[in-house]
Amino acid sequence: MDCLKALLDPYPLHQFFQENWTKQAVFIPGTESKKFSHLFGWPQFNYLLNYHRIKYPDLRFSRDGESLPATGVDQWLERVQEGATLIIDSVHERVPELKKLVANIRQELGYRSQINLYCSPWDEKGFNCHYDSHEVIILQIAGEKDWFIFPETIAFPLWKMRSSDQIPPDVPPYLQCTLKPGDLLYIPRGHWHYAIACSNPLLDDYSPSLHLTLGIDCQTGLNWMNWLEKQLEENPQWRQSLPVIPQGDMTTVKPHLEQLRDRLIELLQNPDTIAGYLDYLSYSDRPTLPFSFPYQLGSQIFDQGLETRFRPSALHPVKIVAIGDNHTQVTIAAKQATIKGIPTHLVQQFFLPEGFTLLDLADWCPFLDVETEVIPLLTRLVTQGILFVEASSNLEP
Repeated sequence: MDCLKALLDPYPLHQFFQENWTKQAVFIPGTESKKFSHLFGWPQFNYLLNYHRIKYPDLRFSRDGESLPATGVDQWLERVQEGATLIIDSVHERVPELKKLVANIRQELGYRSQINLYCSPWDEKGFNCHYDSHEVIILQIAGEKDWFIFPETIAFPLWKMRSSDQIPPDVPPYLQCTLKPGDLLYIPRGHWHYAIACSNPLLDDYSPSLHLTLGIDCQTGLNWMNWLEKQLEENPQWRQSLPVIPQGDMTTVKPHLEQLRDRLIELLQNPDTIAGYLDYLSYSDRPTLPFSFPYQLGSQIFDQGLETRFRPSALHPVKIVAIGDNHTQVTIAAKQATIKGIPTHLVQQFFLPEGFTLLDLADWCPFLDVETEVIPLLTRLVTQGILFVEASSNLEP
């Protein structure tokens, strides 16, 4: 878990999972103020506002717990100057560094996540005391913000158990801290909290606060039940109408339900049922495979000759299954390909994170003809988006 470990540094990863994860909030001072500068900063924020023209509800405003009506671009500055917090939802969809962070967290923790952005003027509170229905990791980018964390009143709330319908705890915060650039705060699902961007009049510092919220949506036992329901929908025995109930007589309904119960128990005891859900967890909620032009059009793939390097997407796991003698099925995201004529153990080397060159492939598979077998195979894998050509540009996928 290198990515999460780097975010939490210097706090030990094992201690985080043992003492804090889903249990208790923790404030982690950063090792330096620029700890998260490689992820985001004011230049990227300005670029989003100037060139992306993000519309409501992806870009919205909140002040003192109230969502403000949608407004045009010409009023954005005025809203913030008046004390409103500017929020951009799913900012990782627009910033490559954050998209990679989300993909890495998905790979390390196994669950979907997203990143929202919050820009708050000093001495202002964007939201009233509330809780979230997902795990929350705050990354302070710029400015300072006071946070107040309170215990849960509902254990592990679902998204439909809105905090606005609940009464906040009438106790002092169990954690109170000031986040400065490079600091991190973890808040478990269901723990009440609010924050106020702070100023330092003694230093004549009235800087606004800029932070990222990484929200992690863990699956629950109820999600497994929902998945099971979708599997059962494919079976006509479960879609069949229950027997009629004449005059309230349940005589015929009871044995029908008992029969379904027995089938459900049999299904749950089948190892394939859990294996199917685990497979679903492995490949669901992954980012889409990146585009890679002009290579995916079959152009310039081998411009670097024998030094041409190929690699898999760093954001997606690869499933490799032997389906016969020298036949291998490769699955990545929604793409699937069958590779023939190469032993499965050699195909696995195609998908090592460091990638491989044509020279490497010649060493692994000397029995393949370059012109008639190697080039057509690699061309097919690249154009299908299963392998990528490693380019020198920083814009490569």
